Amino acid sequence: MKIDLRLIHKPEEQSRARRTVWAVVTGIFWLIYAYLWLPLVTLVLWVLGVRTAAFELYMREHAVEPFLLIALPLIAILATVVMGAWAEYNRARFGGTDRRQRPDNTPTDIVAMDLGANEVVAAAMATAKIIMLHMDDNARPVSAAVREVPQAAQVMAPVSKSSSGGNRGHVRGDPVSVG
Repeated sequence: MKIDLRLIHKPEEQSRARRTVWAVVTGIFWLIYAYLWLPLVTLVLWVLGVRTAAFELYMREHAVEPFLLIALPLIAILATVVMGAWAEYNRARFGGTDRRQRPDNTPTDIVAMDLGANEVVAAAMATAKIIMLHMDDNARPVSAAVREVPQAAQVMAPVSKSSSGGNRGHVRGDPVSVG
């Protein structure tokens, strides 16, 4: 049976029922996995004294202390309300707008100087979307091969074989050498 791997990358093409069924199956198996870890978790907690703490808090006098019965749930609810209010405050304050700004481009002469490359290679690095750098023995870029950005239709097209028999992938055309 051949599996269509494109569904992994496009789950929206699966039906809602199929996604729901597999989510439930995955959840069940995670619960089984967690259940299998319970004996080890119990042992670790026993070694760390959690059993002793539970005994001291609840079972020493064979009764649950009323303060713990009331205070602990109230503290948990209060913490939940405070965290929810803080999240809503931040959503109201920062939500709706993207305040991030793109950093300024580094000048090509500084890039060339820092990398030990010439100006042509640095300019190609600044302008190209896809680039292959050719390095010398000291790991300095000596030339750059700029490739064109594939169109959306070309990305999902069948992979073509080059004349040498190798896989050329989704990049169409030969690289343009710079420098």
